[in-house]
Amino acid sequence: MRIPQITVNNNDLLYDVELQLDFDSGKFSILKYSDTAPSGIAELNLPFKLAMDHTAQIGSTGLQIRFSDVTEDSRCPSDTECIWSGQVVIAIDVIRAGKDPEKITLTSPNVYPIVHELSDYKLELLAVQPYPATGAAIKKQDCRVILRVTPLL
Repeated sequence: MRIPQITVNNNDLLYDVELQLDFDSGKFSILKYSDTAPSGIAELNLPFKLAMDHTAQIGSTGLQIRFSDVTEDSRCPSDTECIWSGQVVIAIDVIRAGKDPEKITLTSPNVYPIVHELSDYKLELLAVQPYPATGAAIKKQDCRVILRVTPLL
């Protein structure tokens, strides 16, 4: 069975997922998947993963979202206890036809979603990956964000 997109552990998105059902146990196994969204297209109302310096076209809205930078990542490593949980700050470029790109900054104190209104739409930051661990440096090019764009009601 092939599924275009699934969410795993409420935090990670997988694309073009191929599943196999074990009829004896009733459980599914993931045979193969992609970690990145196909061809830079994201659907309105659905979460999507975006790599650093990549752009996603949001359905037929004419809206494009580009993940341009991580300007701060002071999140407490997952294998450490901290007095302060830290925060992550990312930069996003919002591109609309015929307009100058709008640069926005989203700051998460490890609480999601972070919401930013874009006139007719709402941009939600759902996660920044990978999460820091002690002794493991995160390169900017390895960063991913999980976002969702929905219409404002």
